[in-house]
Amino acid sequence: MQAVPFLLELGRGFLEIPLTPFFYVAILLMYLQYRRQVSLERQLFGVRVTSAERQTILSVGYGLLGGLLTTLLVSAIGVVLNPTDFIYVWVLAVALAIFNVRFICFAYAGGILSFVSLLLNALPEYSIGWPWMGQIYEDFRALSVPHLLTLVAILHLIEAILVLLQGKEGVSPVFVQSKRGRLIGGFILQKFWVLPLAAVAVTGTGGLEPPPWWAILPVVGVHGLQVVPIPAVLGYSGVTLSRHPAEKAARTAKYLALYAIVLLLISVLGAKYAPPLLWVAALFSPIAHEFLVKWELADEKLRRPLFVKPLQGLRILAVLPGSPAESMELKSGDTITKANGMPVNSPFDLHFAMNRNSAFIKLEVMDEQGEIRFVGKPRYSGEHHGLGLILVPDDSAKEYIRLESIPIWKRLWSTLSGRNRNSPAKENY
Repeated sequence: MQAVPFLLELGRGFLEIPLTPFFYVAILLMYLQYRRQVSLERQLFGVRVTSAERQTILSVGYGLLGGLLTTLLVSAIGVVLNPTDFIYVWVLAVALAIFNVRFICFAYAGGILSFVSLLLNALPEYSIGWPWMGQIYEDFRALSVPHLLTLVAILHLIEAILVLLQGKEGVSPVFVQSKRGRLIGGFILQKFWVLPLAAVAVTGTGGLEPPPWWAILPVVGVHGLQVVPIPAVLGYSGVTLSRHPAEKAARTAKYLALYAIVLLLISVLGAKYAPPLLWVAALFSPIAHEFLVKWELADEKLRRPLFVKPLQGLRILAVLPGSPAESMELKSGDTITKANGMPVNSPFDLHFAMNRNSAFIKLEVMDEQGEIRFVGKPRYSGEHHGLGLILVPDDSAKEYIRLESIPIWKRLWSTLSGRNRNSPAKENY
């Protein structure tokens, strides 16, 4: 099949994604995750900071872009999926998520399965008496390691691009208990994307021929290729206590892209020139990813928290959309030193100072560079009495989250037994 018909077949597969029920199931699950994020905001602050509906719409749009880029990269490099391989990856990913939800990432399942496959092929072949065990054994031996690891690398490269584009949007402010027991402010960066992927798969029934440019990876299943619409799901979850969300997202995207490029190069070189490098790629996939996660967490703990209560004034953690504070161009990181001429050091001081003048609000604000500016606006009849600010917490705050790694089974047990009622929220980040 020539290049143009091949591309037309890819386009057909891409447009068929909306016809698959799992595409809408994945969007629904994504929406429920954003609703959970809003629920946490209400628990902490009594108000909704982000919009689950808006975040879902944006994620669907960015997911379409990510799916198109993934389809182009996968088809350009020559990744051929085996549906059986994909099932094993998903089963292992879900099993690993029982221990920690972030292990659902394909970097772990893909790397582990690839290593097992390489190991089984390096050992003498065995005959297993149980048919179902024998089938699993043969499936593992037949797993296409270069194609699987290349797909993992491409998905992480796309994830890095999406984190850079959307990671800083719709972040949730949180109160966190530091290792010294002090309450500080921070942000949760949590995003999900459903990627419509038109992938070439070995089905045994298709008549698709490999295009002429497939020279990077070894061609698998020449007779029986078919373009299959597959909705893939990507997720990103992180927390920042020492950086602004935009800086954190850009930093994460940079290192995630570096990880993806290195894994891609090792996988391709192993497939084409040096097969022993596939062992390196299989180990690099989960180990380097875990190192990246741990390194990011360690970096947050070593750096000085950014959103701590100052000795004088009130530091802003977040500004609610559509609020008077937004219209006055107040920003996260600003410190309110005076309100209507009065020094303010607590939310009560701010409320008292604002009530001194029912017609106008005038604030003295210091930015993160120490520059002082004055902002103000009229107060209209019927307007909400608050500014729409979430301030950096002091020690009197009652609701906060603990950045602990809690297995799914333990969280489910706590929910069913009611042990997590009336206790600070705990999240996996």
